[in-house]
Amino acid sequence: MNDYQLTRDAAGNITTRYDKMLRDLRDDYEDELVVASLIKYYNLCSVLVKDEGGMDMGVDEDLLRAIERILQGYMSTFAEFNAWMSTRGKQDESQ
Repeated sequence: MNDYQLTRDAAGNITTRYDKMLRDLRDDYEDELVVASLIKYYNLCSVLVKDEGGMDMGVDEDLLRAIERILQGYMSTFAEFNAWMSTRGKQDESQ
């Protein structure tokens, strides 16, 4: 193998690693956006809603549980999900 071929192979390896790193960063960023959006949506859905006549419509518990399940899949560790679940109730009460 000559120097040109070695240099070309090394450049190819570096480019492949850099491309993989950028894809991983993009995927992580997209996951963070999904988690942040779901948490905001969860907070919106957990507020009691009144209809036009002033009657309390309640909270859609099934929707909240569905959001929790999706978040559990997206959060990187079970401990991270449990930490969010424990603080979520305190945030809901303060609203």
